[in-house]
Amino acid sequence: MDTPNTQNNTSRMRESRKLEQKRKRQQQVRRQKIFLACSCLILTAGIGLFVTLHHNHQRAAAQEAELRKQIKQKQEAELQKQQELENNTIHFVAVGDNLIHQGIYESADTTQTVWNYDHLYEHIRDDISAADLAAVNEESIFVSDHANISSYPAFGAPVEIGDALVTAGFDIVEQANNHVFDKGITGITDTIRYWETSHPEVALLGIHDSAESAGEITTISCKDVTFSLLNYTTTVNNEPYDELPDYAVDLLRTDQVISDIKKAKEISDMTIAFLHTGAEYSTEPDTEEKTFLQLLLHQGVDIAICAHSHTLQNFETLTDDSGHQMLVYYSLGNFISTQKDPVCLLGGMADITIVRDPISDALSIRNADLIPLVTHYNHDQNIYTVYKLSDYTDKLAASHGVHAESTEPFTLETLQEQYKKVLTQDYHTLG
Repeated sequence: MDTPNTQNNTSRMRESRKLEQKRKRQQQVRRQKIFLACSCLILTAGIGLFVTLHHNHQRAAAQEAELRKQIKQKQEAELQKQQELENNTIHFVAVGDNLIHQGIYESADTTQTVWNYDHLYEHIRDDISAADLAAVNEESIFVSDHANISSYPAFGAPVEIGDALVTAGFDIVEQANNHVFDKGITGITDTIRYWETSHPEVALLGIHDSAESAGEITTISCKDVTFSLLNYTTTVNNEPYDELPDYAVDLLRTDQVISDIKKAKEISDMTIAFLHTGAEYSTEPDTEEKTFLQLLLHQGVDIAICAHSHTLQNFETLTDDSGHQMLVYYSLGNFISTQKDPVCLLGGMADITIVRDPISDALSIRNADLIPLVTHYNHDQNIYTVYKLSDYTDKLAASHGVHAESTEPFTLETLQEQYKKVLTQDYHTLG
């Protein structure tokens, strides 16, 4: 039998165990609460982090989308600006005398029915075709029958020369020059028929088959800008002149020029005049040429381009008392020929940028340049072509056929020096 002490000890032990169990339960509860609190905290933090990250992602995505939108808008604005500039910018080029000597017209494969002359302009074709408008002075009249082809002093070039000019990218052909009557009136009418039937898109200047045609001003349009094109010569070879109808060739007569310019300005936005005038083989304009240019200036012509000297001369902008300005190229020299004087083998390409103000529609000349060209030939190798001076080499210069024709030096360096000299010429046209 248990004693009272034993019972008390047992009771205390049970009580102690109960307390210990209670304490453990309380600790467990506290741990669970702490765990739950930590879990809630972690969950809350996780949710907060997720929300923050999601918000940041959305904000970053929105910012990225906005940035892409801004970049796209900027690109579209820049593209629109470039397109507007392109639509309001006209690139115009012009070259000098296309003088078809015997070696040149014999350089084609003449065993074929149709002769090809694309090789004449292959090294300059990219520059010509890249321009919006391109003009050439065709100094040799065309003949439709190969049997009638001839060289200096009375030129008659095969019509396939015209095909090569079109392939090269020319839009405007000037025909009023001193050789225009070399094949009589038949040569003039044959040339007109060729251009009308084979390449009606080309603007043919300076010759006509009727008085009605002669009374019309030739125009050409580009990017909604209309240009009036005039072409005159001061002289015509091959007498008797009484066989040349008054309407057939545009001669540089003061009264007629004034009348033509007045009509031209009424129907166009800009007037360009091509003159065949000046002294042959001179390196500067003569008094007659300067006088005619002053006439054009005061009548309101915008651009004047001259030929006839077979030499390259400088260019400048003239201004009359009213403030009207006219860009003048005194001579672009030869485009292609087989002339024997080295000074005649350096020609030039007028390079002009015309800009239209998109608001006022006013036209202005933004830039004008003179790109030097070299007419290259080698009779022994049957090579006849044109290079830009920047593409010409010492090797090409050394192989030039002019060395067999002239004792004058002809090298890349002499060509470069000649060009530099041209650009420093001051003709003191204005008083």
